[in-house]
Amino acid sequence: MRKFRKYTATALVAMMVAGMTMSGYQPADVSASQESEYIIVTKDKKSMKTVESKYNTMIDTQEQNTDFLKDENVLVSKMTAKEADIVNKDQKVVSVEKNTMVNASETESTTAAKEDQGTDSQWNLKSIHVDKAKDTATDEKVKVALLDSGIDYQEGLNVKERVNLIEDDNEFSPMFEDSSNHGTSIASLIVSNNGKVKGINKNVELYSARILDENKQAPISRVVEGIYWAIDKKVNIISISFGTNQYSEALKQAIDEANAKGILVIAAAGNQGENGTDNVEYPAAFENVVAVGSVDSKAEVSDFSSTGKEVDVVAPGEAVRATGAFGETMVTSGTSMAVPHVVGAASLLWQKDTSKSKDFIKDLLEESARNLGDKESYGNGLIDYEYAEKQYTKAEEQYEQGQDIELKDNTKTIKTYNNSSDENKVSGTWSAKGHQEYLTENNVNIPAMKDGAVYPDKDDSGVPGMTENPDFHGLYERRHSGNEEVNYLASYRFMIKIGNEYGKGKTYTSVSKADIPGLTDISYSRIRSMMANLQKKSFFKNYSNANKKAFVFGVAMHTSTDTFAHSTYRYYNGTWYSITHAINEEKGQYKKNEADNSKFVPERFDMAYRAERNTLYRYQGKRSDVAVCHDFHAANDPDKYYPSNPAFKVKRISKYGTQVHLSDANVIAHFATINYN
Repeated sequence: MRKFRKYTATALVAMMVAGMTMSGYQPADVSASQESEYIIVTKDKKSMKTVESKYNTMIDTQEQNTDFLKDENVLVSKMTAKEADIVNKDQKVVSVEKNTMVNASETESTTAAKEDQGTDSQWNLKSIHVDKAKDTATDEKVKVALLDSGIDYQEGLNVKERVNLIEDDNEFSPMFEDSSNHGTSIASLIVSNNGKVKGINKNVELYSARILDENKQAPISRVVEGIYWAIDKKVNIISISFGTNQYSEALKQAIDEANAKGILVIAAAGNQGENGTDNVEYPAAFENVVAVGSVDSKAEVSDFSSTGKEVDVVAPGEAVRATGAFGETMVTSGTSMAVPHVVGAASLLWQKDTSKSKDFIKDLLEESARNLGDKESYGNGLIDYEYAEKQYTKAEEQYEQGQDIELKDNTKTIKTYNNSSDENKVSGTWSAKGHQEYLTENNVNIPAMKDGAVYPDKDDSGVPGMTENPDFHGLYERRHSGNEEVNYLASYRFMIKIGNEYGKGKTYTSVSKADIPGLTDISYSRIRSMMANLQKKSFFKNYSNANKKAFVFGVAMHTSTDTFAHSTYRYYNGTWYSITHAINEEKGQYKKNEADNSKFVPERFDMAYRAERNTLYRYQGKRSDVAVCHDFHAANDPDKYYPSNPAFKVKRISKYGTQVHLSDANVIAHFATINYN
């Protein structure tokens, strides 16, 4: 195949630099007195300190900067355009630029021979011939950093390490850290092993940097910070499913640094096709990034996919099945979804020999791709893992001899599929808000339930913080009121009953305290007060009855899952210690926030996931004949969840079970196994 290489960005940069100073700064078209956030890149650390000191009345970096940014001589500060212009003229400054936002690349003619294969839910894997790939364990795992909206803790979705880089947003449960479900769905296409959605390579060692907020946006400074975090973790691949039309010198510098460290950066080309502009977004537009476009089940470029000379390859990205909130299957579209297919295929090739360079893997992927025609739409073509794997040895010989990789043209017949059913499911949701639809049974409104699940951690809920509001965060006592007992089982049951009333068109006032044994007067009052405030929220007023029920079930779910974070104990050095948020070396806690760390006594979160699923099943009517407080119980594998020597115990779960009148002997016995008085 004649290799189609991306044009260098010289011409593009020249256009963007026109009118700029040599440092790459372009004054913003705003009032000279109006403050905006800027990124300042200095030549070295000494220069950075000098600039900070010299312009200390203009630059305020106290809140906006982290070690990852400062280690790379990057400052972030609010300034006026006039102040930015002054700083930019300093010889110690490389560039000053507006800290613009990036957006997730999610949405909703070929000469190749094609053969229709009918309907297949795994068409995306089969079309790139990765469905039969051997992902058996290897000695050295390929490390992938996913810079996105976080990854919800789920069964079969293993994350090696997580970091949250969103300022002032540290109080959240790993069960629901991905409020948009964007990062979770992408991760599932790479590594999922949950029996519903098959990931490409379950042996990937996945690192998650939470940088996109609930609107799937992030300032460039946060993206840059995420890249440097990934570099620090010595990953092999960085996966980026978002972009911006705005050229950024700081972003380019971070990408260049990643490349210099041997990291392969794979990014979404963007969804500019929706807007009729077709520009490939940054960072995909940079020459040293693999830019990925999207095709549908017919191997035709998606209408939304950005096109241009910068496109390197294409992969399935339209109406693809992935895992979303609560482990449920969703159908989603966008070049965002095309990226993990390339990341997964690259990881499979790389794990054959992790000493191979990123350039070898990149060239092998591009050279082995199936040509689909127009280069600006398809780049080198549709990736083909099977063909790349077969040509691996030949490519290796060429590369080691210092030759360009030039393989025999991939002329395999393209397999196409009838995916109209899933395409129709998402066609009505293709908007800037989000291009996804769930395939959940019994019409559960997953987005409303997910919004409810994250609601207690938000300031505007009025109930953030477990110490101040234990009723909503699974804490066993009220520490600001003489350590009054808080029966989390009763609180959960109260909320579930309230949710059911909303589903009938009624309100929280329809449930009396007498209906909830074990509920204290204060808990009853606090939960009612929160519900009263919730009813005043415009979004809740506009909900259907079913959505109101789903939302309140989500709030209840937060309570049940948080119980396994905030009311648990672990055995250490001969003593059972409470698992807390604070560092306490005597208890074997050497890091902050171990209570919400899914890697610290991970069995807690396995149990929390079971509780999460039970709430979902209850909404679906699958647990209507099961006592509400049994939702804290994992019945499917008692030997796993209730061993004789448990990894953790739950404070007062037996006592609280008695208070709510639990009567099932098995549940009572299992709770006794993990009970801590």
